Amino acid sequence: MSKKKLDSTTVIVVIVCATLLLSWNYIFGPRGLNWLPAPEPALKSQVSKNSDETELDKETTMAKAVSKTKSLITKPQAVQTNTDNNLKLPKTADWNNKFSEIKLSSPESLYEITVNPVEGDISSVILKDFKNSAKTKNVILDQNIIPGALSVSERNNQWKLLNVFKPIIDKEKRSVTVKREFSKADGTDFYLTQTWSLNKSYVINYTVSLSNPNSKSLKFQELNVWAGGIPPIQYLAGNLARSESHRIDVLLASNNSIVSIKSTDKQLNNDMIQYEPIKWLAVSNKYFACLLKPTDDNAVFSAGNINHRYMQKTLDENGKVAEYAVICAAGRIGSVEIQPNSKQTWDFEYYSGPKNVMLLKAFSPEATGIMHLAFAFLETISLWLLYGLIFLKGIVGSYGWAIILLTVIVKLVFWPITHKSNVSMKRMQKIQPLVKELREKYKDDKQKLNAKTMELYKKEKVNPLGGCLPILVQIPVFFALYWTLDGAIELRQASFLWINNLTMPDTVGHIFGLPINPLAIAMALTMVLQQKLTPTATDPAQAKMMMLMPVVMLFFLYSMPSGLTLYWTVSQLISIAQLLMNKYSGKKENLKIATT
Repeated sequence: MSKKKLDSTTVIVVIVCATLLLSWNYIFGPRGLNWLPAPEPALKSQVSKNSDETELDKETTMAKAVSKTKSLITKPQAVQTNTDNNLKLPKTADWNNKFSEIKLSSPESLYEITVNPVEGDISSVILKDFKNSAKTKNVILDQNIIPGALSVSERNNQWKLLNVFKPIIDKEKRSVTVKREFSKADGTDFYLTQTWSLNKSYVINYTVSLSNPNSKSLKFQELNVWAGGIPPIQYLAGNLARSESHRIDVLLASNNSIVSIKSTDKQLNNDMIQYEPIKWLAVSNKYFACLLKPTDDNAVFSAGNINHRYMQKTLDENGKVAEYAVICAAGRIGSVEIQPNSKQTWDFEYYSGPKNVMLLKAFSPEATGIMHLAFAFLETISLWLLYGLIFLKGIVGSYGWAIILLTVIVKLVFWPITHKSNVSMKRMQKIQPLVKELREKYKDDKQKLNAKTMELYKKEKVNPLGGCLPILVQIPVFFALYWTLDGAIELRQASFLWINNLTMPDTVGHIFGLPINPLAIAMALTMVLQQKLTPTATDPAQAKMMMLMPVVMLFFLYSMPSGLTLYWTVSQLISIAQLLMNKYSGKKENLKIATT
């Protein structure tokens, strides 16, 4: 049996299959498809009841993890390791019995914060519009984080808490002011005053003041304001970690570029990363983020930020203790000297909420860089697709209809290219008998066969690769849209028709334990119909290969987000309509020629 030259149809199949196979491990492999429900964060008391560890062992483990925190410096030098007391300030009296935590609700009731006046931090941020994956509880940020969100600390210096004054609560301004008195290691006293004021759109205005009541100047070495911390999305909200983005981001002041550190980065093992001055810093997972920046646009964190990671414990569905990493970050004010009987004040804005692209852009134009929907140039395409979806959703009122409308727009953009592809493939189909004759005639002379074949293509104005172009152009859009639909919180738990969540498969039931996903099945059926209508070569082997394509795609995409399979199905329905139009116009043209 003689070997046959690959035509455009075979090339298309090879390109698509190779692309999927090569990208499969990157997209879905290392990040892991975990089809078991993610465990909800457990209370410390729950862990202690089900673990063989004693409470003392756990406290020791946590202390060791936290004690790894080191300072960030602009120039490499020896750094002493902080102790646990530097992050969680010691108390000389049981202030917790005297002052209870204070709850404040935002103006539009989007979120509620809890301020701990003794620790001087935010102990929780409840997001009222966001539920966990089971839709039973609100998502809570900054809960049980060490160090606490918006707490203030000094490197290598232990502060002794002397007094906590009665907090001042202003219900009209939705603010609380906490004043505490401390003593430095040298016995010098000072006052730390903090004010939290709730703003709209998950933004908290935050003011820090240090007062020196002494007759001599007061020096602080590398003051740090903590932006809180965040666990992986799976342990925060129970979502499947198909494409987690658990990292710390900083915006460099010198060139407005973002530097990103993944939670698995080896640099975090040493808990010290050095940067030049930064404009803001963020800790985030797939769907939620905490960002801290100075209020003044011209102000920066003077010398960088501190990063550290510690292990937290929870219970999995089998009652076993599981560990996961919590990453934290702090902006460094730098070394400060306060003159006698004077004070110094700093103002910040703190965002603690969803990774909503519009809200992040309003907080800081560069903050959309923490979305991490895709990589390289695909990130830009993903963001533009997301902007498009948000705009269309505002028109049609549903992200499901927005996806359909976006699909129509994308297909219209590619319509001319697809039309040329269909015409090219139709011409290739017509000349297949002539190609077959050439293969039989010059089967023993490959060089002459290639030359004659190219002459035939030129004579008939056929481009053998013409059918591949639309596939190659649409592959980046396809992958960018996948990451958009999978990573955008706007689509999280967004419903459409029978679909409960556009970022998850549209499972309606199970047969023998296997999920039934109607959209994925419809996608495969439309592919079969499209293959039947698409002009192809007459070679039976190639026809069978093309018919195998829907099965391959069904296997790869069966458990993908329903938003993606919705896009793919609608896209193919439009392609089918275009093929029918081309077929009808072709018949009409042939009839016209026959009658003249």
